[in-house]
Amino acid sequence: ALVLRALADAKVDPSDLQYVEAHGTGTALGDSIECRALSRVLAQGAHPEAKPCYLGSAKANVGHLEAAAGMAGLIKAL
Repeated sequence: ALVLRALADAKVDPSDLQYVEAHGTGTALGDSIECRALSRVLAQGAHPEAKPCYLGSAKANVGHLEAAAGMAGLIKAL
């Protein structure tokens, strides 16, 4: 619901997203829950010709970064 509200506030259709930088808990349970939840949101209204939306997480690559996590995610995405 939070992601859908954020997309609606930004006037962005879920099918327009091409990349999501996830929180990435680094655990099999947490990562799979996050991935399934994002898949449900982003698949809403998707059509067969829709472009893929890639999912990444800096935390999965470099671990917990505390305050630097957002910057690491931005650098990774760029």
